[in-house]
Amino acid sequence: MALAHRRPYGIYRWLANAPRLFYRLGLGWLFGHGLVQITHRGRKSGVLRRTVLEVLHYDPQTREVLVVSGWEGKTDWYRNIEHEPALEVRIGRVHYRPVQEFLSPDETAQLILTLFRQRPREVRFVGPLLGIDPDAPEPVLRARLEAFFRGVSFHPTV
Repeated sequence: MALAHRRPYGIYRWLANAPRLFYRLGLGWLFGHGLVQITHRGRKSGVLRRTVLEVLHYDPQTREVLVVSGWEGKTDWYRNIEHEPALEVRIGRVHYRPVQEFLSPDETAQLILTLFRQRPREVRFVGPLLGIDPDAPEPVLRARLEAFFRGVSFHPTV
């Protein structure tokens, strides 16, 4: 199984960044509960940053949002919230100051495996871009998911 070391480029990068414009215009609610914007502070610069992420699971009752970072957690947003917790979550028409919890590798892999079963077409498209073979034997696939992804849960403060 090939390992993906490259981040999105070209049209993929543009598509990945396009939702930020909707949030800037106050139209993030158009994505419903499929995307979330988190506001966080740069760990080195201290500048406020906003990142739009795909939601793996949203619970409308508790308003809990589950997301993952790829590239072994070496994304800027993930490293920033490791340094200082996220400041705000916006999903649909809901926004709040979150409490965040980092998921274990096993919890993260289980979340993604559940997603694989729910969205097989999406996995067929995105999997190869990330170096993930959804048809690999489950122990191999689970090990790859545990190594590549880092899961985070956000929910409102009580």
